[in-house]
Parts: sequence; C-alpha cells; structure tokens
Amino acid sequence: MKILLFLAAAAVAMAQSVLRMDPPVITACDNGVAGQATIFWQAPGAGPVTLFAADTPMTGPEPGTGATRTGSWVTDGMIFTLRDAYGQALATTSAVVKCDAGGWFPLDVGNEWHFRRNDRIITGAHSVWRVVRKEQVNGVTWAVLSGTPSELTRLRSDPEGRLYTLSAANVESLLLDPTDTQTAPWRVTARSPTAITLAGVFNEELTWQGPIAGLGQQSGRLARGVGPTYYQTNVIAGSSGGFGSGYTLLEAVIGGARFVPNYPALELSLETQAVNMGAKSARNCALPCYFVACFGADSPNTYKPCVEANVRGGAGRLTLTDPSGNPVFESPANGWVRIPLYTAPATPLPPGRYTVSATVNSSTVTLPLVIE
Repeated sequence: MKILLFLAAAAVAMAQSVLRMDPPVITACDNGVAGQATIFWQAPGAGPVTLFAADTPMTGPEPGTGATRTGSWVTDGMIFTLRDAYGQALATTSAVVKCDAGGWFPLDVGNEWHFRRNDRIITGAHSVWRVVRKEQVNGVTWAVLSGTPSELTRLRSDPEGRLYTLSAANVESLLLDPTDTQTAPWRVTARSPTAITLAGVFNEELTWQGPIAGLGQQSGRLARGVGPTYYQTNVIAGSSGGFGSGYTLLEAVIGGARFVPNYPALELSLETQAVNMGAKSARNCALPCYFVACFGADSPNTYKPCVEANVRGGAGRLTLTDPSGNPVFESPANGWVRIPLYTAPATPLPPGRYTVSATVNSSTVTLPLVIE
C-alpha cells in the first residue's frame, strides 16, 4: 500500500515567494557588529527578480529561483527584499545578527521553541517552551520559562555562555559551562560546526549529558544563539528503565525572528510528498514499549501510519475526508497536527482519493491525498 501526497512546491497548499537566509542567526562576525550570509529566494512565476539590501540592489535581474552571498556587512535587523521587474515587493526577510552570542540558550522575553514530543504516553505530541518574563531575585535577573521541565523554569546565562538555574528555594546552581567539559552537571560531550533542524541550519551545536539523579538522566543538544534543538530524559529504574521523553525542535522564535518558512495568510502543509505504506516508510505513531515492565504501550510490531500537517493563519479546524466526502478525522488546528492514516485498532485506511483541508475564519485550503 502506498500513499502519494500531491502537493505544490515545498509541500504547501499555496504557492508563495520565499526569501530566507543561511544561517538564520549570524553569530560569526569579522568586525564585532556585522557578518555574512547566503540568501536564497524562490518566486514561482514572477519572471526576472532583483534582490535588495535595504534600498540598494544586490543583484541584477535574476531567475525566479536563486541564491547569492553577501559580504561581511550584514547587521542586525537589516531588511532584504525580493522585487519583481515592476519594483513590487514579493518577499522580505530581516537579518538576525548576534555577534556576541556566546550563550547557548537565548533568554529574551518572547523567545520560544516548538517541539515534537514523544514519551511513554503518546507519540508525536507537541510542546512549546517560552520565556514569559524576567524577574529579580537577590539583585540578579532571571528569565522565567513556561512549558519546560521543572529544572528549567528559571534560567540565566553569563557572557561566557555559562547557563545557571534557580531552584524553588532561590538557590542558584551552575547547569552548563561550554568552556569546561567536566565541572557542570550538563557535561559537554561533543561539538558540531552546524546544527541541522527543521527550524533551519545554525552555526554551531554542542551535545550535553546530565548526571544520573534519582531515577532519571537528561541529555540534549544546544545551538549557539538559538537554544535547545533536542532534549531527552531517560528513566534509570531496572526493568522500567529506558527512554522517558524526547523533544525535537520544529520551530523557534528568537529575538523576534521566527525560524520557519514564510507563511501566507492561510497555509496548509504536509510533511512529505510520497510515503510507501508497504515499506512502512510513513511515520509510525504507535506507542512503543520504552522499558521492560511497560504498560499502556501498543503490541510489538504494531504499525499506526500517520502524517503531520501544519496549519498557519490562526486557530481553525483540520479535516481528512474520504473519497465519498465523509470526514474520517477532524481536529482543532493552529500549528502542527498529527493525522492518523488508520482506524482503530490499527487498520490502514482503504485505497482512494482523500482530501486534507484546513479552515480558518471561513477561508479553506485543501490538499489531495491518494492512498493506493
């Protein structure tokens, strides 16, 4: 059995002009205030286009798809615009330059990280960590976060990139020291020149592992100037030990910059264009048994195929409709939604031409989905 997702460019339901920078956050600066990046654009059907930095053209007339490299003159907040032959703006993007981004967990109010979460209860849920405010404790400023594990509720960092946590009893503790791999609880175990995520490709990434504390242990990865790209907990408890939970970064908002594709007023997207069900290449949303004495998990070798959709443009509703026009799945939607491609207990949907639709404020976009 095979699923074919017939999608527009980049697996989205609405064609659009796109302008993006690589890296999304510039942390390598030659003069302490500016850096360089590669700028990519796509403008389907727009004809010749020109890229502008502020009001100065960077290129001459170019094809609708292309890229160019800047010099070391890109400053924070600089606006880049893609214009058509008539001077009409097709897409814009703003540079994020953090030359002093020694920190590995940026803690400005409003920063947020959207994760796909797997744990012992559910596969493919979503969680958002967000910096909601700053508060003073004993003359020291701390960032207060929501949605995070308890040990990450109040954090601060210093100019050298060290990360500190504050307990409920207002006791400060060093959590991570990127300059010393041995002394901090989160011990740096590896470094990579790039961090590859769904939110973008960033300049640097470090991998850390925490100590065994009680019945648990944490590990994860941080990207310089961006923050957590992965977070995992393991249970240390004999036959019940093993994987506890895992958080994989999908989107991020850092310093007001949102690291996802540019969305039009309403967009419906699907994660992939073709899935072979016979080969089980579709995402399996069955709940595995993560430890020996597990309960509530699906039986071994259970296959519950699913795909992820993303609805942008406001809170609305997502519907999967069968070939007869009957809804087989409905869910509130304002971001990522998991769509099961099976009926209980784990029976794949029958072949046919299905429709995935998203409705927000009386506007609807659709994508066909064919199951063979």
